[in-house]
Amino acid sequence: MSDEKKSRKPAEQRLSDRVWIGAPANLRWGEEELSGFVEVINLGGIYVATSRVPELGDYVDLVFSLPGDQRAFRVRGNVVYLNPAAERQRAGFGARFERAPVGLLEAIKGLNRGH
Repeated sequence: MSDEKKSRKPAEQRLSDRVWIGAPANLRWGEEELSGFVEVINLGGIYVATSRVPELGDYVDLVFSLPGDQRAFRVRGNVVYLNPAAERQRAGFGARFERAPVGLLEAIKGLNRGH
């Protein structure tokens, strides 16, 4: 990895700007199956607030819709960030998309244009 890439902040390494959406989601990993709330999304991944969180490195299957779009998107993500529950803050996790459907990526691009 180049020194330039190492010195970049995480925000500078993102594929696109984050979009705050607030959308319900169904998620599954291992034997766990529960509901969560998509808070943030971009072309590279997603942040989901939920009552229980997977482990770093787990693969999570997600089903959700984006605001103004009636399609239900199915995508798999690899958990790369954990946010444990804290006072006044719900637990959640960040996941990087694994082969996201083209339709989802196009819909996210549309959200970026709308904000």
